[in-house]
Amino acid sequence: MKDIVYAPAALASLQDILEWTIGRHGDAQAERYTNQLIARLDALAAGQPPHPRPCSALLSEGRRAPGLGYVREGRHYLILRETETAIELVEVFHERMNIEAWLQAL
Repeated sequence: MKDIVYAPAALASLQDILEWTIGRHGDAQAERYTNQLIARLDALAAGQPPHPRPCSALLSEGRRAPGLGYVREGRHYLILRETETAIELVEVFHERMNIEAWLQAL
């Protein structure tokens, strides 16, 4: 099983998701959804499918995001960098965000 590393931006995004969900749907739903996101990371670290796809699939033709992959969970994209020993959660984007612009900024 690989280690899971959280980039500071990803931790901030997870906190924002938690706070937003609490405000809109309450504590119980916020806890369920946050646990769903974390469970997906745990499954990836254990090598379970679905496996990350290259982030270049989210970009316009010819643009690349070297070394970055993603999985979709709920309404969010988990942006990842994977090594032999770890999965780093780089960022978390909501499906309504301009993901291409955010990826280019990483």
